[in-house]
Amino acid sequence: MELRNTKLLFLYRSFLFRLVKFETKNNTLKTIVNALNIKKRKQRIEYVYDEAVKYINDYYKEDLCQFKNNQCIAQRKSNNKKINGCCRVCPLVTDKGCPSSNLACKLIYCKTALKNLKLLKIRDIQVLKCLSIFQRLTLKGSFFQTREEIIKDLYYGPIYSSFKTIFKELSKLFKKKV
Repeated sequence: MELRNTKLLFLYRSFLFRLVKFETKNNTLKTIVNALNIKKRKQRIEYVYDEAVKYINDYYKEDLCQFKNNQCIAQRKSNNKKINGCCRVCPLVTDKGCPSSNLACKLIYCKTALKNLKLLKIRDIQVLKCLSIFQRLTLKGSFFQTREEIIKDLYYGPIYSSFKTIFKELSKLFKKKV
C-alpha cells in the first residue's frame, strides 16, 4: 500500500492495517514507512526513538554546548565555577559524559548555545508522528532518564508513568525526612 497522507497516521497505526505492508518512493517518508511496517509495538517505539535521536545528532552535527574543560559556553561566558552545563543536575552524568541518549535533553538548549543555530522542535522530527500525542508529550518531559526507562514509559502508557512519577517524588520526600 502506498503511503501518501501523513495526517492519517493514527489510522495506519491501528489494528486494521496489521497485515498491510506500506511502501513509498518518497525518501523523506522512508523512516515513517519503516516504522509503520514494524508491527510489534515495542519494537516500533524503539525504532522511532532511535531514528529521532539519530536525526537530532545529524541536525546538530557539532557539540552544541561547546564543552571545554567540562564547562559549556554559557558557563564560560558568565565566569561560572560550575561544570557540566545543564547536565550537572542529572543523576546519570559521569566524569566521561552522559551515557544516555535522551531525546528530551537533546532538544533543550540554552539561548547562548543557540545564537547561531535554528532550534529544532519535536514537531520538526517527522518520524515522531508515528507515536501518539501522549507518547510525544512523554518524550518532551522525560529529562534525566535512560533510553530503557523512556521506552518503558512510552510502551506502558500514562498510568505507568503516573505511578512511577508519584513513587519517585514520594521516595525523594522520605529521603529528605530521614
